[in-house]
Amino acid sequence: MIVRNFTDIDIESASKITNLVWGDLYANESKELQKVIYDFTLKYYYLNNRFSFALDDEGLKGLIFASLKTDKNNSIENFKTEIQTLSDNDKITTLNLLDYVENTGKEVKSIMTENDLMMGLFISTQKGGGKMLLSKLVETAEENGIKNIYLWTDTTCDFDYYQKNKFTCVKEIESYVNSKKINTLIFKKGMQKE
Repeated sequence: MIVRNFTDIDIESASKITNLVWGDLYANESKELQKVIYDFTLKYYYLNNRFSFALDDEGLKGLIFASLKTDKNNSIENFKTEIQTLSDNDKITTLNLLDYVENTGKEVKSIMTENDLMMGLFISTQKGGGKMLLSKLVETAEENGIKNIYLWTDTTCDFDYYQKNKFTCVKEIESYVNSKKINTLIFKKGMQKE
C-alpha cells in the first residue's frame, strides 16, 4: 500500500468507494441521487491537492482530503446546475444536505485561523489504511507549518476514531438533516510534534 497525492483522475474510483462505505446512509434514495451526492461530496471537499491523499493498493482503497480556510472551488455552482434534472423531492433532499454541509463547514471555519486545515473527507476500505492516510496528512501539515487540523463529523459516523487519534472535541451542535436530528461534532488536533 502506498499513500500518494489524490488527483482528478481518482474521482470516479473514489465515488465507488464512497458508495461502498456510505451506501446504507442513502439506501432509500434512487441510484441517481446517490451518485449525485457521492460525486458532489468528493468535488466539494477536494480543494487542495497538497493536503489530499489517496491510498493505493493496485487500485484506490481510501482517501483523505483537507484544505486551508481560504480554499474554494466551483462545486456548489456545478451541483446546483446538475440537480436540475432530479425530481422535486430529490432536489429538496440534496439542497437540505448542501445546507447542512455548508453550515457545518462555516462553523468549523469560524474557529480556524489561516494556519489551520479542515479535514473534509476521510474514507478507507483497507484495514490500517486510515492510519496511513491520517499519518501522511499530519506529516504534511507539520512540514507546511499548519497549527491545527479541524474536522466535523456526526453521530452517525465512527467519531471515536478521532478521539483515539488524539483529536479533541471542541464543539457539539444539534443539527437537522432532511428532518432527522443528529449531533454534529467538531474536533481539533494540534500539530505539535509528539
